[in-house]
Amino acid sequence: MRNRSVTIKSFLIAVFIVLIFISANVLAQVHPQIYITNEEKEALLNRIQEKQNAKQYIEDAKEDLKVYVDRHVSDSEWMISRLQMYWKTKYKRVYVNGMDFSHGEGTAPVPTVRFSGSRDWDTDYIHPDLEDIKPYMDDERGLYLQNGKKEGKPWEWVQPSETGHIVENINKEILELAQDAAFLYWLEGDKKYAVFASDIFMKYMEGMFHRDPPLTVENHKNKDLMGLQTFEVIHEKVVEPITICYDFLFDYLKNENKDLMMIQEVMRKWADQEIKYGVPGNNWNLMQARYITLLALALESDENYTDRKGTEYYIDQVLNQNSRKQKALKDVIKNFDSETGIWPEVAGYSIMVSDDILEVYCLIDKTLNNNLLGQYPMLEKAILANFNYLFPNGYTTAYGDAKHSRLRFSALELLISNYRKYNKTEKEKLITGQLKRFIEDGAYDREKIRSIFQLFYYVEDLEDVPVANSFSEMVNPTFYSPNVSWTVQRNGNSEDNGMMVSKNASLGNHSHANGINIELFAKGMVVATDCARGDSYWSTNHKEYYSRFPAHNTVVVDGISDYRTMDSKHAYKLESIYPPTDNSLLLGDYTYTDVSFTEPASDALQRRLTGTIRTSESSGYFVDIFRSARNDKQDKKHEYLFHGQGNGIILSDFMGNSLTTKSTEELSSSKGDLKGYDYFTNKKEVSFSDNFIAQFSMPSMQNENLKVNLHMKGFERRKIFTVDGPYSRADSEEGIPESLYHKPIPTLVVRQTGEAQTKPFVSVIDVFNEGDLVKVDNVEYFDAINGDTDFAGIKVSSTNGRIDYIYNDQNADKAYKFKNGAFRGSYAITSYTEDKLSSLFLGFGKLIKSDSWSISSSIGEGGILVKVNQNELTIDAEKPFELTIPAEFLKGGITLEVMENFDPNKKYDGKLVKMNGSQLIIFQLPKMKNSKLKIN
Repeated sequence: MRNRSVTIKSFLIAVFIVLIFISANVLAQVHPQIYITNEEKEALLNRIQEKQNAKQYIEDAKEDLKVYVDRHVSDSEWMISRLQMYWKTKYKRVYVNGMDFSHGEGTAPVPTVRFSGSRDWDTDYIHPDLEDIKPYMDDERGLYLQNGKKEGKPWEWVQPSETGHIVENINKEILELAQDAAFLYWLEGDKKYAVFASDIFMKYMEGMFHRDPPLTVENHKNKDLMGLQTFEVIHEKVVEPITICYDFLFDYLKNENKDLMMIQEVMRKWADQEIKYGVPGNNWNLMQARYITLLALALESDENYTDRKGTEYYIDQVLNQNSRKQKALKDVIKNFDSETGIWPEVAGYSIMVSDDILEVYCLIDKTLNNNLLGQYPMLEKAILANFNYLFPNGYTTAYGDAKHSRLRFSALELLISNYRKYNKTEKEKLITGQLKRFIEDGAYDREKIRSIFQLFYYVEDLEDVPVANSFSEMVNPTFYSPNVSWTVQRNGNSEDNGMMVSKNASLGNHSHANGINIELFAKGMVVATDCARGDSYWSTNHKEYYSRFPAHNTVVVDGISDYRTMDSKHAYKLESIYPPTDNSLLLGDYTYTDVSFTEPASDALQRRLTGTIRTSESSGYFVDIFRSARNDKQDKKHEYLFHGQGNGIILSDFMGNSLTTKSTEELSSSKGDLKGYDYFTNKKEVSFSDNFIAQFSMPSMQNENLKVNLHMKGFERRKIFTVDGPYSRADSEEGIPESLYHKPIPTLVVRQTGEAQTKPFVSVIDVFNEGDLVKVDNVEYFDAINGDTDFAGIKVSSTNGRIDYIYNDQNADKAYKFKNGAFRGSYAITSYTEDKLSSLFLGFGKLIKSDSWSISSSIGEGGILVKVNQNELTIDAEKPFELTIPAEFLKGGITLEVMENFDPNKKYDGKLVKMNGSQLIIFQLPKMKNSKLKIN
């Protein structure tokens, strides 16, 4: 018996020694380690003394905290009582029912952390100021909040399910104050900051330690998405202030004998929750990875935990391990398109993903110095590819759920930091020049430090490099990313005079049901806008309008066009594009893209060609040709939607006579149309089969009176509608004039009864300031001698004497004849200035002939541009071709000599022929890029 007692005693002593060893190891860890180390403190103090922005950040932090920290000395419960906790009920378990909080059960020994009110962030209630929060608020009536939708904004009790994300946002606000106080304590050693931070931090962490992860009332799909405090693991934003607070406060907590193991168990539980739940492979994955990384870096090494799940374990989970709900970053990187660098989600989410990965890499690199960015160059490519989302004003495109927003400048800052650390001098200069351009434009202010992260992860001073003139060196005139079915056409990148078309279908996450959708930019702003998402993903206006066809610039078939939104699989086919996407320069006046798409609900084949044509350095217009027809020939109607900006639409014929409209009950679900049509108001109509102009008028960003004239070809059995649509949620308050922000969108709807393939929507869209000297003066339409319903011809005259002839045939294989020429292809343009040919362009096809000039090729695919200037030609050709020139242009010579950019000193001898009484010279020319040739 004695021996057994000795054995048990020896075992207990051994266990005690092991526990002491483990505890000692934990306590021996050195913090902080996430943003900075103790060894770097002196350098930081010197920086604060020398640099005004760093000094100002510290002073501002003290000022922001002063009232709360001082009050805490005399009333230590004031701030703590504002935390959103189950103060009285002390629920150990919380339950949700679908999208909303349901109830709690069980009793913990301490107050526990309150769970979020709803997955849907849209709420009528206002986030309260800390001073207005009822202390220890845990009442069966719910939360006491201000109703922002009622007159007078009264305060009232409301159930948590109606409060959106207010609960977790209050806690985050308070924990951020604790984080800042912890940092100031570490920096200056003033204990009042430590007491303030510790009291808040420990109350929250104890409350989370004693509460289990949430459960669902039934087997709801939300069970795989929830965090510890919120309905979605991606909204656990409180993780950042918690981990940083702990990191800076570590020594104080240790000296005060706080339960460090309890704190770490909460963080490990949180990291496990982030790994176990969520969505792998899309933007969720990366937001989760960032939280896991912060938690991992706040923990200790693996050997400090019996299950060996510490820093190394969780970092390995982020970088290398795949699980059901969390994908390893080494594999996530492969989701970027290898050619374009684009992530398979819409703009804002794609930018967020690349930024989150970079931040994770930089957080890890701070400790391990392993330059993950250098190991995975695809991430660098992806961040630079984000420039393709930008309109010339520096705001992003807005297809799908995305809005017109800025790039995440933190990504550029982190690139610069990485380049400097690893001596990538030329790369640092390139990105610095771009960042300085955003600073100079007023888009970004880096003088004021706004976060602890910025203080530690951005370089203090930028290199002395010139400000980039534009982002032209970061983008090409055309861009196509097939993994999101999105193209861009740029015609100049200056904010004032740049033109751009963004065209998208519905492929990838956060996409909408929108067919072939476009946005147009000109004269400093988006003039044909997308509308982005509704109040939230779950709101009625999002489901019925914002994510559906009626909110987009597209064509609706038979009032039924619709399909799955969000992770949609409906791409268009890129038929042709010019310039090719690898061209870094706009070589002439033209860009175009031609795409085809099958609308699923009606099985209609749709084809949309959009072009830009520049008529001077400060002017140009858009071409939009949209064909649409059901494959079963049962077409009832096709409706072209164009969402503009500004005041109501003025309709007129091509002679300037106003069209009189009348109120209508059409465009309504009661008439069998999409529910989204019910969101249109002030609906008016006119039956009109001739050519017409729809004029939109608005203030511009240049303090001008901006006009958008949409010239459209008429056809029989047409109705024109003008309506007001809900305001665009894509618009940025700084990206459009203030008077247009959140105002109803004037929208043009053109209905073609029957099919719209042989009766397509053929538009010329001219955007100009009222005082501009150059604008579109006249638009006419022409047919071929051997006319065919597949052909569309447009003649556009500008006030500077330029005339453009535009040729289009969706089939690209028919030969058309004209009085002075011929055409065989899908798109071509001949341009004249003062009755002389200035350029000849064959976008896709085999022949374009105008007067005595012609381009012909045996190959259809590939564009050819010939610019004419006195005694020289500029040629850009993606394929070999035959060029015919009138002999008088060559002034007696029959040789073209290359001057630059292609096989210098190469000469091409022409063949002199006589045709129809004219002397012509024919040259056989090879593929060449932007080459100048002179007459010899």
